[in-house]
Amino acid sequence: MKGLLTLTMLLACMIVQAQTADDIINKHFDATGGKEKWARVNTIRCTGNYVMGPGMLAPVQKVETNKPSISFYSDFSWQGMTAKNAMRADSGWNYNPFGGKRETDPMSPNELRSAKLDADPQGLLFDYKAKGYTVEYLGTEDMDGSDVHKVRLTTKDGDMMYYYIDADTYYILKIAKRVRFKDKEEKGYTTYSDFRKTDYGIIVPYSNQGVDENGAEQGGPVTYTKVEVNPTIEASIFDKVVKK
Repeated sequence: MKGLLTLTMLLACMIVQAQTADDIINKHFDATGGKEKWARVNTIRCTGNYVMGPGMLAPVQKVETNKPSISFYSDFSWQGMTAKNAMRADSGWNYNPFGGKRETDPMSPNELRSAKLDADPQGLLFDYKAKGYTVEYLGTEDMDGSDVHKVRLTTKDGDMMYYYIDADTYYILKIAKRVRFKDKEEKGYTTYSDFRKTDYGIIVPYSNQGVDENGAEQGGPVTYTKVEVNPTIEASIFDKVVKK
């Protein structure tokens, strides 16, 4: 009888946690445009600059799409050269001419798995159950003087994403990633700021800063000057760079 009571209390606790996590997630999407708008988001294209130092801006572009499959493209230009990487469904490639190489390298299975976590234009939290994920509410924390709700999302592969959601605005201020591979673990996080409403009507961050697992910033921030929702994207951008 005691064991049954303990199990019942545990299940009740889990249900409360799931409901609390769902409540936080729903408030986040309500605050950033509403679920109806987010449900129609298929592609997001961001253009702007990587801030390399005072007065040193390197143009960047990022494309995320979920039709016909989860796909991702980004590029970085500096001194007349452009590095690119792309992922489409279960394949991807990297092209980095800065080291003198003029051919693409295929993404490893580990790189593909990690890239997919960042490629969904709706974000992993949107309709997470249908995508096969689970979430857990981990309570509140202080983040640089702001109270934030902490929500953990776990994928079918056991990868974990931690979302730090502002308790006042319900904007996502930080996402930490923890991906466990057979031979290593990838950890790091990204902070977000400069939230603006797009022409489409959803609110997204126009600036982000990557930080490695040791707390060191990965270069300067990325600042976007334009964010487009559901633009027309040429499918050829996901094709491998052809050596000329």
